[in-house]
Amino acid sequence: MSSIALAANVNLPEVDVFRAALRDSVHWFEMEKNTDYTICTDDVNNGMWKGTDFSFKKNNNCVHLNSDNYVKSGKLWYVTNMGNVHTFNLLVGMKYVDLSTQEHLIGTDLRCLRTKSGSCVYKDPIRRVRIEKVLAVDKYKVTDCEFIHALWDSIPVQKNKNLDDNNNFWIEKKMLMKKNGTCDAHDSAAIRVHLYHAFVYANIRSLRDGFKPVYSFKKTESMKRSFDKKDGSFNIDGTSFFANVAENVNVMIDENADGYRLPYYDEWMAFSRGSAGTYGENNLNDSTRKSQYAWFGVQESDDFYSTLDKNKFENKITLKHSCGLWKQKSRPVGMLKPNDYGLYDVLGLVCERVMLPGRSLFHNEVSSCKGGFLTSSIDELNIRNHCDDDGFASKLFQGLRLVRQIR
Repeated sequence: MSSIALAANVNLPEVDVFRAALRDSVHWFEMEKNTDYTICTDDVNNGMWKGTDFSFKKNNNCVHLNSDNYVKSGKLWYVTNMGNVHTFNLLVGMKYVDLSTQEHLIGTDLRCLRTKSGSCVYKDPIRRVRIEKVLAVDKYKVTDCEFIHALWDSIPVQKNKNLDDNNNFWIEKKMLMKKNGTCDAHDSAAIRVHLYHAFVYANIRSLRDGFKPVYSFKKTESMKRSFDKKDGSFNIDGTSFFANVAENVNVMIDENADGYRLPYYDEWMAFSRGSAGTYGENNLNDSTRKSQYAWFGVQESDDFYSTLDKNKFENKITLKHSCGLWKQKSRPVGMLKPNDYGLYDVLGLVCERVMLPGRSLFHNEVSSCKGGFLTSSIDELNIRNHCDDDGFASKLFQGLRLVRQIR
């Protein structure tokens, strides 16, 4: 029977050396990008190393490799002289997150439906649930460099005054990069990602790492944005960096695919808190503690929304519907403390796209954006807050973090 050993830098002579006991047949090692590592087994005989996901050099019972330039999942195998096979799962820029070890507090209680008797029934009540999943989760929010290099050929090489501002935003960033160049682990978080391009990015990463893509697309004439009750598909705007015209695209999710995807609502709510409640309910209004983990409360001089008087009724309505429209700038990822799952910037900086579980929670949205923004106040920056995207508004200033279900 296989056992899973999550590698930790405990009693290791160097931080870039992992030692694996062969009493375990399956191992999970977490790595940073662009870093040299050595993996050694305790086998006194010289076995055989196999794998194509990483370039490596063999040295008896050890292997030397570089973790490569992009966030990825890969494998190596070690075969003993007796023929026993040991699998080494290598997570680059990702964390091994087992959600099945405890119950998780989810829900918002932010909106209720009134029954005929006048009582209030919450559509998303606060509750504790078990989530029997193990995920590989991006350690950081997806960065500009990761996003652009994945979609490189889909982005024009020159700016064009006839293109939308968002298209030229990404073109200008691409012009400053070199194809197949190095992506710094602490590059700035991507903040202007359409939902359609988030799906495309996830599929590209899946294909690059040898997994089956989760999302498939086809053109449609339908304007319906809610989930289809029969097959669970939904429609969104399919956009291109080469043109301003958006087409209606039907999206189907393959639940059996092993590739990367956006996290589901409950998953994000669970891993955002951290295994020991980094952002526990008692800490929601503790600005000193929260500032150690999250960027928030930053006022940008060219941010129209930050200048509005929130006490005026008309401004409250404007701000309520402005989620994802802040003209904010970005920040490097991973500069503050991680939560107890080892995930950085889960709150603040830019909200993260999450998928709803086949049904809309509040309106007719198929996704929501969780975590708040660089410009969010401390009151706005909490796990219960959310930014619904019903598909009709162009809410561009949003980011993402991908997951891959292991089991």
